[in-house]
Amino acid sequence: VLCRLILAMMIFLPFVKKVNLRKFMIILLIGAIQFGVMYLCFIKAFKYLQGCEIALLTTTTPVFVALWSIIFGEKFKLTYILCILMSVFGAGIVVWQNMPLTLIVKGIILMETCNCSFALGQVLWKNYVGKEEQQSYQLMSFAYLGAVLFVLPFTCLNVDFQTISLTKTQILSLLYLGIIPTGIGFWLWNKGAEQVKSYLLAIMNNFKIPLGVLFAIVIFHEKVNLINFLIGSSIILIAILILNHQLKRDN
Repeated sequence: VLCRLILAMMIFLPFVKKVNLRKFMIILLIGAIQFGVMYLCFIKAFKYLQGCEIALLTTTTPVFVALWSIIFGEKFKLTYILCILMSVFGAGIVVWQNMPLTLIVKGIILMETCNCSFALGQVLWKNYVGKEEQQSYQLMSFAYLGAVLFVLPFTCLNVDFQTISLTKTQILSLLYLGIIPTGIGFWLWNKGAEQVKSYLLAIMNNFKIPLGVLFAIVIFHEKVNLINFLIGSSIILIAILILNHQLKRDN
């Protein structure tokens, strides 16, 4: 995570322009939440859940986007809260396997924290950075710096740097992950968030789910409990459809 964030920060350094201290601190905070908290929880969740389960749990992110949007000024609806509860319940069914309950609970808590922080980062970026005169690529390096500063203490406390030995393939993988999906990918995502309404931003968060599940099952050959998968996914889908319908009516 630290390597990816440092690489992402470095590719936007050439575009950095002077900003006032208040704006700088806001962007640092947004980056720490959207990328720092999100990435730590996301990577840690793999200790308890399979890739396809993690992909499905990310389906609750749009609900959190809607919730944070309400908190930051959009009209409150009880339907949004009910959708959150439905999505979490459906996600619990999807990941239910013959494994200790504590592992499932830990995995779900980590992923919901990941989703909540990523959603909050999007809404904050849209509300506080998207309205700035400067282009987002001139500010992204500060966001990644905030994430680096958040992740760095965890890295120093938990990693023995003397034991790290990377192969050429691993180095190339880190370069790809840091520059393409983390660096350029999240910049494009936040740039898009600046230009769309909240309900569309919420919907777009789920477009990555089918690919995530497909990769986990087909490429990595992870097994899925089909009944749990269908029931839980259906509940999540119903929650998202209700949310999308309500958001469209409200907008």
